[in-house]
Amino acid sequence: MIKMLIADDEALVCIGLQSMLKWEDYQIEIVGIAHNGAQAEEMIESLRPDLVISDIKMPVKTGLQVAESVRDKYGRIPLFIFLTSYEEFEYARRAIHLQAADYLVKLELTPQILAESVQKAVAMLGEYQTVESYPSMLYRSNLHALRDKFFIRLFNQLFENKNQFLLQRDDLELDLSAPAHLVCSCRIQGPESVPPRGDKLVALCSSTVQMAKDTLASSRPCFVTSLDLRNFAIVLPLSDPDPTHWMPEVEELLHHMAEVLHSYFNVKIIGAVGKAVEDPYLLHESYLAARRALPFALDQQSFVFFTQSEAENLASPGVDAIVSRSEIRRAFEELDTHALHTMITNLIDRFNGRPELVVPATDAACNILYMATSLLADGENVVEQIFENEPEGYRAIYKKQTTQGVIDWLVQFRDGCCEILSSRKQSYKEQIVRNVQDYVKRNLNSKLSLNQVADVFNFSPNYLSHLFSKTAKINFVEYVTETKIAAAKEMMVRGEGRIYEISQKLGYESAFYFSKVFKKVEGISPREFIQRMNSSLPSS
Repeated sequence: MIKMLIADDEALVCIGLQSMLKWEDYQIEIVGIAHNGAQAEEMIESLRPDLVISDIKMPVKTGLQVAESVRDKYGRIPLFIFLTSYEEFEYARRAIHLQAADYLVKLELTPQILAESVQKAVAMLGEYQTVESYPSMLYRSNLHALRDKFFIRLFNQLFENKNQFLLQRDDLELDLSAPAHLVCSCRIQGPESVPPRGDKLVALCSSTVQMAKDTLASSRPCFVTSLDLRNFAIVLPLSDPDPTHWMPEVEELLHHMAEVLHSYFNVKIIGAVGKAVEDPYLLHESYLAARRALPFALDQQSFVFFTQSEAENLASPGVDAIVSRSEIRRAFEELDTHALHTMITNLIDRFNGRPELVVPATDAACNILYMATSLLADGENVVEQIFENEPEGYRAIYKKQTTQGVIDWLVQFRDGCCEILSSRKQSYKEQIVRNVQDYVKRNLNSKLSLNQVADVFNFSPNYLSHLFSKTAKINFVEYVTETKIAAAKEMMVRGEGRIYEISQKLGYESAFYFSKVFKKVEGISPREFIQRMNSSLPSS
C-alpha cells in the first residue's frame, strides 16, 4: 500500500477527499490528516508518507513551505499534489519548481480529476522506486498495518515472551516509555442510514477511526488500533497510574472525541476504559478489563471505567476460555489446518449446552477472530470471505445473544477458515519468507541472528529455520551471509569506505572476521577483490 497524508485547514475538505475515491482501489492508505502546515511537517516526519495532498494556503506554514522543507530533508519522496482556491500562475510556477506531481483547483475538483492526478502520482512513485530502495519503502508503506498487528498481539497475549515484544516494539519505532498506559475499547454505532455491510459502511468506519486518531492526537500522543470496522482500541500513555489523577482528564478526552465524531459522521461512540498498567507488556490486562466492562457501556450508551471491584470477575472460572492460546497462535502462523480444526472443535464442545456461558463464549470467538486478522497475511479478507453470504458479515458475532448463536458462528468460522487456508498454504509461506528477506535487507548493519529475527516475526527459531530453508532453498544463516557480502561488494565498487568501515556498516565484530567470511564466500579476500576491480578499470 502507498501511504498518503491529507493536509488542509478545512475539515470538510479533508472529509471530502477521504470519501471522494475508493482509495484501496489505488493501493493507497490514508495514514493521517493535518490541519496546518506545521502539523503536516511533523506528520510527514513521523509517518513518512509516499504522497501528500496539500492545500497551498494553510495556517502556520503554507503547503509550498512544507514541500520546500520536506524536499530538502527527504528528496523526491513524498510527492505533493497541491490544492488551492486561487487560480494564480505564481502558485503553479512554484509548485512546478518543487517538482509537484500535480496542481488542482478546488472549485474544479471532481472524482475523475482527482483520480487522474493520483494515477499520475502513483506512476511517478513507481519510477522512483529503485531496486535498492524498494524493501525500505515497502516497509514504510506497511508500517501502519504492522503496528495494528503489534497491538492486537499485545492485547491478546500472542507474544511468546517479553523479549519478542521488545524487539517488535523497537523495530516498529513505538514509544511506550510513559510511566503507565491504559486501553479503551470503543464501538461505532449508527447511523441507521448506512447499510450493515458494503462500501458505505467501510468508508464511514474507516473515516471515523481516522478522525478519532486526528482528534486524540491533537490533544496528546496515543495509539489507535482498528480491531474491525465497528470496533477500535485506544492506548493512552499516562503520567501516573493512580486513577484519581488521570480519570477526569481521560473522561473529558473521550467525550470530546465522541462529540467531534458525532458532529462529522452522525455516529455514536461508546466505550469502556480498562485499568492502568505500569508495564506496557501487560496491556492485555487493561484490554481484558475494558472488554469486560464493554457490556455496561452498551447498556448505558456512554463511556464507563473498569473498577477494582470488578477484578474478581476477570479471574472467574471460564472467563478466558482459550487455554490453548499459544497452540492456536501456532496453528494460524504455520497454517496447520488440522490442529486449528481440532482446537476450535474442542472450544465449541466446552460451550455446548452451557447457555450461561454466552459472555465468555463471545469473548473466545472474538479472540480467535482477532488472532486470524492479526496473524494471517490477509486475515481481514479471509474472514470477510468466510462470512460473505451473511447480512452483517463476520461482525454478526457482536450481536449474538445466546451461546448457541456463538457456537454456530464458530462452526462457520472453523470450516471456512480451514478450507481457505488449505488452498493458500504455499503462497502464505512464500510471503512470510519474502517478509523475512526484506527485513534482512533493511537491517544489514546488525548481527541478524536466527533467534532475534524469529522473535521479530513471532515465530519459534526452529520453525522459521525450517520454513526458510524449505521455501527459499537456502538456509537462513547462508542467506544473511550472502546478502551481506553482496552488499559489501557493492560498497567497494562505489568506494564507500575502507574495509574496516564496510565491515562495521554490515554489523561484523571485526574487519578480520569480515575478511574471513568474505573469502569463504568469494574465494578471495576483500583486499584482493578491490585490487582486481581496480586493475580491470580502463587507465586514463
